[in-house]
Amino acid sequence: MEFFSPQPKPSRKKSKKTREKARKDCCEYCGKYGSVEVHHIKSKGSGGQDTPENLVSLCGVCHTKVHNGEIEKAELQALKEG
Repeated sequence: MEFFSPQPKPSRKKSKKTREKARKDCCEYCGKYGSVEVHHIKSKGSGGQDTPENLVSLCGVCHTKVHNGEIEKAELQALKEG
């Protein structure tokens, strides 16, 4: 009988400075100016890093839509690709 031996989680690059640098003045999805939240396109739990390519600034409404599945991850990736 084989036992599953969990692999240690890879260390994550955590950088508050990078997250703050990625913060824009407006939502990168809808363009609304005001308060924005930095969202990880690939979640940190899935190995996503605090890198500019993986961070997107979203207004509260769009951030909620992402977490509710109303905005696809592919759409956010396309924003970063340009």
